[in-house]
Amino acid sequence: MKFVFTEEQLQFQETMKGFLAQECTPDSIRSGWQENKPFNAKRWEAICDLGVLGANLKEEDGGLGIDQIALTLMIEEMGYVALPEPVAEQNFLVNDILGLFPAEIQEAIKSKFNSGMDYIAVAHPHNPHPVFLDDSKALIMFDETSCHFLEKGDYDSEDIKSNDPSRVLSKIHEIKSSIHSDQNFATLNQAVISRGTLQSAALLIGLAQKMLDLSSAYVLDRNQFGKPIGSFQAVKHMLADVAVAIEFARPAIYRASYSLFDHNSKSALHCAHAKYMAVKAAELACKNCIQAHGAMGYTWEMDLHIYMRKAWSLMACWGNDDQQQKIIFNTLKSSNDEIGVLYTF
Repeated sequence: MKFVFTEEQLQFQETMKGFLAQECTPDSIRSGWQENKPFNAKRWEAICDLGVLGANLKEEDGGLGIDQIALTLMIEEMGYVALPEPVAEQNFLVNDILGLFPAEIQEAIKSKFNSGMDYIAVAHPHNPHPVFLDDSKALIMFDETSCHFLEKGDYDSEDIKSNDPSRVLSKIHEIKSSIHSDQNFATLNQAVISRGTLQSAALLIGLAQKMLDLSSAYVLDRNQFGKPIGSFQAVKHMLADVAVAIEFARPAIYRASYSLFDHNSKSALHCAHAKYMAVKAAELACKNCIQAHGAMGYTWEMDLHIYMRKAWSLMACWGNDDQQQKIIFNTLKSSNDEIGVLYTF
């Protein structure tokens, strides 16, 4: 497949990139950790003012109607800076499938989310611990057979620890009351799984690229035996392997976003493939980039650990590589299509 992005899609990406470079710095992330407030309300408001939150809603719902392709490009930039705020989750898990929710739940969402600008958390068996639940206006919760909409006070929860201090996770203990429905559940459930899988893949590939860029700069600056360590063949090969893994994963992610946009019947398979490739690339980036940095990479002063910790956390979100591999195999096993790049993908 030849990927040619439109001028509008690339403009959204560049706007997001420029904004985040100014607003989401490593120092601002560290500050959030130290103050135990990783969710930055001012930054969320600035993202709202930029028009990103709710941008993929239909115009009649207060959005710009941007497609999944532009959204994926922007989410990759969010991963590159390790953005703590759940913009990707809001746009893909709520806004992008708003029209698939049963009417009663859809109206409840619209009454709470202010055209996408107020955050609504999502919990699902594939990702059971919602992020920033205390900062949300409401909770959408999926079980095995139905979808629930819960307001504050409709559930009991507790915060749980994450590898990434930027991701405050919660465990739901009890649902006291909710608006719930099993209408259109199979379609809705698959839609949220595919989008959760894709947004986590896009975040991971952005993180992997950032770790590679940091490491490439570091090995050119760090000297041993009178020369930069980046001149040593073993170091070159480590980082080259990461670059190759990223370049193999990116097309899978872009193909998955095109697949959702085109309502391709194999979009679930494509999203699983994208996440599998992104996890492999991010795993290799964590391993090789920390090795390139040495022990310094673990220190508070170095930025690398910010991106590693987020990558470790996201690898398991919406299914790790083993789970995605199982989805890919089961899909191919149950399909009558021939296997191979000309047929399967």
